[in-house]
Parts: sequence; C-alpha cells; structure tokens
Amino acid sequence: MSAELTSPTVEIEDDPEAFYELSLAEGWGDGAPLLPPTDARVETLLAATPLAPTHAIGKLPPRHGTATVELAAINAAMAGVEPDAFPLVIAALEALVRPEFNAIALSTTTSSVHPVLIVNGPSRDKLRIDYQAGCLGGAAGRGSMTIGRAVSLCLRNVGGQRAGATSRTVFGQPARFGQCFAEWEERSPWPTLAERQGFGREQDVVTLHGSKGDFPVADTNNDDPRDLACMLAKCISYPLSNYYLELTGDCGQIVVVINPMWAERFAKAFESLASFQEYLREHAWQPIELWRPANQEVLRRKNRVDAHGRVYLVNRPEQLVPVVAGGLGSLHAMFLPSWCQSEMQSAAVHAASWTADMLDAALDEARALVRSDGADLLLVEADPATARVVLRLDVGDETCATGSCVMPGDALRPLIADVLSRRLRGALHLRLIDPRVG
Repeated sequence: MSAELTSPTVEIEDDPEAFYELSLAEGWGDGAPLLPPTDARVETLLAATPLAPTHAIGKLPPRHGTATVELAAINAAMAGVEPDAFPLVIAALEALVRPEFNAIALSTTTSSVHPVLIVNGPSRDKLRIDYQAGCLGGAAGRGSMTIGRAVSLCLRNVGGQRAGATSRTVFGQPARFGQCFAEWEERSPWPTLAERQGFGREQDVVTLHGSKGDFPVADTNNDDPRDLACMLAKCISYPLSNYYLELTGDCGQIVVVINPMWAERFAKAFESLASFQEYLREHAWQPIELWRPANQEVLRRKNRVDAHGRVYLVNRPEQLVPVVAGGLGSLHAMFLPSWCQSEMQSAAVHAASWTADMLDAALDEARALVRSDGADLLLVEADPATARVVLRLDVGDETCATGSCVMPGDALRPLIADVLSRRLRGALHLRLIDPRVG
C-alpha cells in the first residue's frame, strides 16, 4: 500500500524544462536541473525506510522548519536519490539536527562552512558513493552526487537557507551544492571513521563534518614518512585558520583525507592511528614570529602562545581526523578545514523492522519472479537487526532444462532486492546463493 502524502502539490506541464524554470522562479532549486518529485517517486523513497512519512526528524535552521520524512523524501526525489540511498539522507539529517553540530550557527555565519558527508559501511559500492579517484569531485557516482545534494536542498527548502538573506556567507563553496564521499575501508590500515565513533563495519554510517572547503597539498620531496607527516601538520596549521581566531584550540575537527599509498607509509612509521594523530598535533603549530606584531599581541592576550613561542592549532590529537580515500597517484592529500564551532556527528541508517508476516509476504512476491521458470527461493537467514537476508536459488537438477533457463543469480539479485526493500520498508543487504556458480 502506498504512503498517504500530505504535502501541498503543484500541477505543471509534463516538461522537464518547465519544472526546471519553475524551480528557479520559486527558489526551490540549487541552480541545476531537478527531477520532478512526483507521487510515485516520493512513495518509492518512503518505502525504503521503516520510518513513517509524518515522523519528525528535527527542525532545520535557519528558520527552524520541521523536517519530516516525507519532506526529506520530496527533496531527495528532486536531487535524484535512489531508494536504497534514502536512509543515508535521513541519517545525515538526524546528525545535522543534534545540538553539538551547531547547525543554526553553521547555516547563518559569514563563513563558507557547509556539512560534508563521509560514508562508511557495506553499501558504499552498491550506492555508488565515491571513495577512489576523484572522490571529492568528478568521479560522478550517483550516491555521491545526490545524497549530499538532498541534504543541501532540505536546508534550503525546509530550513530556509538562502545565501545573502538567511545565510550571511561571503563566498560559499562548491560543497553547498552537496558533497558526499566514502572512506576506502579496504585500503585503510586503521579503524574506519565509523568504528572510531563506536559503530560496526556491518553498519551503514554517515558522518557530518562542518567543512570550510577542500584544501589540497602535494609532495614529492619527502622520502621519510615522518618528515611528510610533519609537513602535513605545518600545512594544516596555516596562520589564517579559524582556529587562531578562537580563545582555545579545543573545539572542532579537521578531516585529513589521505591517499592509500601515503596511508601505507604512515602505518609503517607509526605504531597506531593514535600515535600518528599525536605526531600531527605535536607538529601542528607555528612560531609566534610568523605573525605581525599586532597579531602577536592578540594571540598573547588569548593565551595561545606557549613558553617556547609556539602557537598550537588544536589541543587534542583526536581533533585531527585521518580518512583514507582518493586515487593511487600517491602525491596528494586534502584537508577539510574546520569552522571550529561545530563537532562532527555520526548516525547509522535505521535498520529494518520486519515482522514474520511481512517477511513471508515479501518472499512470496520474490519467489514469483523465479517460479515461472520452475525455480524457487529458499530462505537461509533473515536478521531484522542488521537488515540482512540470505536466500538460496533452487534450480533443481543443474543439468536439466529448468536449471539452464533460470536467470543468473547476479541478474536476479537486484530484482529480488527491489521487491524485498519495498515490502520490508527499508534498505537491506541481500545475499543470493546461486548453486550454479562455484
């Protein structure tokens, strides 16, 4: 049964250019074309979460509009989010409305700061969230290009964020269109970002970081990884950083995006992630003489200068947050500098909440896809807590005509997953065992 939608509707011509022009005229859009949020598109997204359409995620700044799941789905539909990715949009919004993220200040400041989404978990590839070459822009994975955009549209259309009006940002930044990337977990020598926040690798997790933009660095001069780490720290602590505007260096985080080749070098030089972070913190300082005399006096009044004349960027090593991602060029890293007045927040997607009857009905519909060819689906495992389903394709005697005419498991899996996700109202992890494949 489809969800009952309660949002106001607008009837327009069945013309994508007409909808695009209307979105610009009404201020719904971000300047790029949008998909019309038809009832069918919105209902398909709502079917991908166990949350009710009327469920209130929270109030979005700056005008404190209430973000319901239905409103989030409408904006996600316009952004082009696919159903299995919609639970990540909800998780991102749940993280955004936490007081520690300080979204009201973040969305109204003169700074360029904007939420950047970092994804961990088993759905990264399926949802096409980029974490290899071009992951911060240009790789064009659908998840990366739409999930962050949906969150930005929610801030715009539900929260009322408008540059030059409710937002005083001087420049903005490209991430205000929406920026979302994932961690290359398989190439990281350290615990994942999500694991460091207390989540498991089997969970899909999104972390929000209030980032001022992408700060690129490059190196071919340092053979010793400790020398390279020292230079990274010096770049992070650039003298006009927001951190030097603060009374202390005790707030916010800086994301350090490290390519896999550099991560391997650092893992050999430092016994743990914690020791690497501590080394970065120890070298993330500048001598007070770097600043002009008037600036020196300001920093001294803030008690930011230690007994050795050093001005440290941050107080704690965990404020420098390495994330492994990017291509294998081995020359580059990226910093996502902090605005300081915001703490990173992580949230996991909502797990499915099935009943036995719901699962039986979903399996009956899925089995209809293969029974016309004389095959069947056997339930091996179903765990609502982890949204995991394991099915075995039964084709009878593999040498008979039935076994040869049933579609391959790789082709059947997305069809079956679509049925189960729709019936069980949530993203899930489906494993389909095909006995014909060794």
